[in-house]
Amino acid sequence: MPAGREQLKIILSYHSENDKGEGIHYARGLERLGHQVVVINSSAENNSSIEPTRRVIGFSQGIGLDGLLSSVGGADLFLYVEPLGLIPFGLERSPIPTACVISDVHRDLKSRQTLSLLFDQVFLYQRDYTSAFTEHPHSAVHWSPWACDRTLFRDLGRERDLEVAFVGQLFGPRSDRRRIMSELAQRFRVNSQRYYLQAEIPEVYSRAKMVINLPVGHDLNSRFFEAMSCGALLLTTREENGQEDLFEEGRHYVAFSGEKELFDRVSYFLEHEEERGQIARAGCELVERDHSLETRLEELLERVRAGPLACSPARKLPAKEVMSLYAAVYERNGWVEALLRLAARKGGGIDRSVFLARGAKSFLRRAIHGW
Repeated sequence: MPAGREQLKIILSYHSENDKGEGIHYARGLERLGHQVVVINSSAENNSSIEPTRRVIGFSQGIGLDGLLSSVGGADLFLYVEPLGLIPFGLERSPIPTACVISDVHRDLKSRQTLSLLFDQVFLYQRDYTSAFTEHPHSAVHWSPWACDRTLFRDLGRERDLEVAFVGQLFGPRSDRRRIMSELAQRFRVNSQRYYLQAEIPEVYSRAKMVINLPVGHDLNSRFFEAMSCGALLLTTREENGQEDLFEEGRHYVAFSGEKELFDRVSYFLEHEEERGQIARAGCELVERDHSLETRLEELLERVRAGPLACSPARKLPAKEVMSLYAAVYERNGWVEALLRLAARKGGGIDRSVFLARGAKSFLRRAIHGW
């Protein structure tokens, strides 16, 4: 892989039709850094409906990496941003470095561990799970927290007419999130609780005096960074998940333990505007300085460049185990076509019926989840 800041050609695989995916930001950020980005997905060749001006090259599920590289004219790096981007067959023989960016390990660790085996370098948003990826060399597993695409997530200069804002899933009728937001709405002016496109979120945060963060599984999430980047005071649960390493409580954000402390702090900072503004500005300045998307992407590329080469665990596995690995990943993603391709391959030491059975299970998964 070329060293330093030399321009790279990067194959970027992500779910280009998913508005909530990080891949669209990665594509923009890498291009702003001067790199050539080839976006691929398991669909017909098209322009992304999320970003109409971006061309997405579609390939069949389970296409071989050799054929993919030949089609796009080679590359310096294959970068996969989960979930549901294209995963070609043959990554374990890749002539170029491969890397994956993994997000929700706190929700389904096992499937993420399985996925990671196909890639040389693993980047995790969650610090507390790096020790769970033991099949890779230690130097190939990295904590890479969320970052802000500040071309989108920035203070838009709106009147801050919302006292409290929250953007995210409320889950079921008895969930803590739903109950807390319902109570906040009875006491304070809050934003409408609905689904927001990414492009709508900065407007909400720029209108908010405070943004509430109620993380799932004690994770350090994107909301943590995006709220501060838009100039709102962040109120978040008190955690030891890495936020204490990146930011200082009371200086860049405000933390709470329990609902009573949350409500008390909302009331306090509504009455103390100057103190609220001082903390919000400090948080915004730190995100802009240290946690921009470009900064994080430069760190990622440097770690790939300096890290161990060709070190994905799959590169050392017998053919039968490699086939089983792809079957597990494709089944999880609901890729029936890819499983049928595996079934049609000769060799590998696995009976075709195994792939056909996984294909049936994968089809049911798609039907149930509506993919």
